[in-house]
Amino acid sequence: FACTWTAIHPNIPGVNESQAAITFRHLFIMVVALIAPELIITWATRQFFSAREAAKDFNDTFDVQDETWTVTHGFFAWMGGFLLYVNDEPRATLTPDELRHFIRDGSVYAPIIGEADINDRSMGDVLSKGIAILQIAWFILQIAARYVQHLPITLLEINTLAVAALTSTAYGWWWKKPKDVGRPCPVYWK
Repeated sequence: FACTWTAIHPNIPGVNESQAAITFRHLFIMVVALIAPELIITWATRQFFSAREAAKDFNDTFDVQDETWTVTHGFFAWMGGFLLYVNDEPRATLTPDELRHFIRDGSVYAPIIGEADINDRSMGDVLSKGIAILQIAWFILQIAARYVQHLPITLLEINTLAVAALTSTAYGWWWKKPKDVGRPCPVYWK
């Protein structure tokens, strides 16, 4: 259960979303990951390809010299990472297409946020991700050793192995996605 909790990469919560609602959403996604992990893989795969496309579109639209957009930027944008402020009031979360449109029209300044800044907002780092992968690898190694020694393997262990394998796939797609970011980056209307 801990590996599944660690593997889930939810989107950024809404401005007025309560902590209880955030926790409930995270628990709901975890339950879906345990019951139907193929849905989580599909979701993670779609997010990865959308993030990659968003980064490519942004870099193609703007000749950015200092900081090009990466897949991490694309994930951040699609997960609600840019919040439009009008007259110092939060107005709307911007999709990558809306952000690109507003920058191109000169309505907003391009947000200056590097990949390191996005990763700094993330609650997941290489250590926590590495520990989760090591736990899964250790579990797989134990099952394989028991199989080689002709020791019994329970149905619960087989099910857990299947969920772990599928969760690892989703984890791979989400490797560059920031985890548990609490607040979006403000984008101010000119």
